[in-house]
Amino acid sequence: MFSSEGKRMQGSDERGRSPIVDGIEAIAVVGLCVAERRRYAMGLARDRGFVFVPAEQTEQGIEAIDRLVDLVGMTSGVHGFVLEHGEGADCAENIGALSAPDSRAVLTDLVCVLDLACLHSDLDSEERAGALVSQIEFASTSALVTPDPADSGGIEEAIGLIAHLAPEASLFLRCEGAVHEPVCWQFGHRPPDAGWTAILNSEFRPPARAGGVRACRFEQARPFHPQRLQAVLSAAIGEGFWGRIVRSAGFAKLASRPYVTAHWDQAGTLLTLSPLSVEPLPGGGPELLALGQDLAFIGFDLDETGLCEALDRAVLTDAELLAGPMAWLEYHDEFPAWDSAHRG
Repeated sequence: MFSSEGKRMQGSDERGRSPIVDGIEAIAVVGLCVAERRRYAMGLARDRGFVFVPAEQTEQGIEAIDRLVDLVGMTSGVHGFVLEHGEGADCAENIGALSAPDSRAVLTDLVCVLDLACLHSDLDSEERAGALVSQIEFASTSALVTPDPADSGGIEEAIGLIAHLAPEASLFLRCEGAVHEPVCWQFGHRPPDAGWTAILNSEFRPPARAGGVRACRFEQARPFHPQRLQAVLSAAIGEGFWGRIVRSAGFAKLASRPYVTAHWDQAGTLLTLSPLSVEPLPGGGPELLALGQDLAFIGFDLDETGLCEALDRAVLTDAELLAGPMAWLEYHDEFPAWDSAHRG
């Protein structure tokens, strides 16, 4: 899965990969470090014999990219494009646009360029952590750039984190200007699975090189008491009581909002709960047992037992559960309105 010799090695799961490209090939390059992202994208274009398209142009949208492909794509000797995207680019949106049936270019690889010198500071940044995690999770290739190849500890941590966040991505350590070997991922079929989805689907296999990174799953049939959950979040995300939680995601229910299932989405210090569905009012009885949590956690030195025990203490007690949803609606709930964020 990883090579320090500058050669790409396949991930453990080949689903979604294909050697066949029907159309003009496009490789998208993302990354928060502008200089390293551009340097890698330009090197990739030279290596492949592709046309380099800078972020200033891709930011104009898929229509501008299509026009460029129409103008240049049929030129003799042009085999494809390397599309650099700025740090504000939406990976899901770009994948959708470049996988659409009417797209002139076919996305075959989404490369996330990671500067290991900035990795931890980016994860600590409320403004950058979400973008960083999203780029890693959507990437089919992660290219690691390190200012100190001798920093084996930092490299191992990065490898472990990426292997948890994006278990299907190929890992490549950039050495002396080299670029990774060709990847052909069928994004039109599906993007690579994020680690948290693999954990919830019971498909995640811990990597051999974890670098102190661990993952765990929390399942609980009962809804959270909002005040007790808020206390756990402050301790877990704000103070790191059970390790440094880098990423958590899944599905949750607050007792104070009993008829809404929420998508739990946390990266760094920022947690967002977004409504997924509003359910019909239960008639009482068995329907209440369908309430609950299914969450994946990824972090450094994660104390799975301590974290899960704390979360268990945050759900409703027997007496609170029996009181029913009309009583739950009276609970003091300091969580922001849906689509806003709780800061740890």
